[in-house]
Amino acid sequence: MYLPDMAGVLRRRWYVILAGALITMAVALPAIRTQDRFLASEVLMTQPPVSQYAPNPVTGLYPSIAITAAAVASRLSTADAHEMFRAKGVTGTYRFEPRNTGTRQEPRYVIGSMSITYITTDEEESLRGLQTLRVTFEQELKAMQDEWNVKHDLRITVVSLVPPTSTLLTHSSMRSAMGVGILGVLLSTAVAFWTDTIISRRRWRAAGLLSTVDSSNRSGSLVRSAP
Repeated sequence: MYLPDMAGVLRRRWYVILAGALITMAVALPAIRTQDRFLASEVLMTQPPVSQYAPNPVTGLYPSIAITAAAVASRLSTADAHEMFRAKGVTGTYRFEPRNTGTRQEPRYVIGSMSITYITTDEEESLRGLQTLRVTFEQELKAMQDEWNVKHDLRITVVSLVPPTSTLLTHSSMRSAMGVGILGVLLSTAVAFWTDTIISRRRWRAAGLLSTVDSSNRSGSLVRSAP
């Protein structure tokens, strides 16, 4: 299909382009007026208890500690956990993400570090929600150890590796408008071509059916008029 043919399709299906333009404008307005969002984050470290064999907890870390933290994170990422956090006022987007501190030579989770992130539209609310996420993580870790009847002097503990911070996520209204506009143009054009193809096929089928009926009528009349 050449450019003149494409232009002809767009002229014939102008109403599709008009509808697409109106829908694009309706979608672009909320995208342009997007509120500022704040990303609150904190990194925790799960560590084993202090013992005479490992007086420094950091030197006694091993992968099972990190696996335990990852199991807690998995339990706090379910649909039931989302509902529980909503009841506590955590209505934004949160994530518990284990961080791999291994290397290529030692590709495993050596330090049980856990990154907690929370995104919302208010800076103070982001820090409050992050605090709720951290407290819940500690409570879930304690509940897991209670289930296994772990002695208190042998329990895994949580310390802050990177203190909580809140950062403003940049948002460009111009980029949002351009992105929505380009997507709207592409979708509107695709729908216009699809509509033109469907209508053209229906016309061809109707024309073919009509020509078949006319042919049969003509042949029948010729037979009747024959001597």
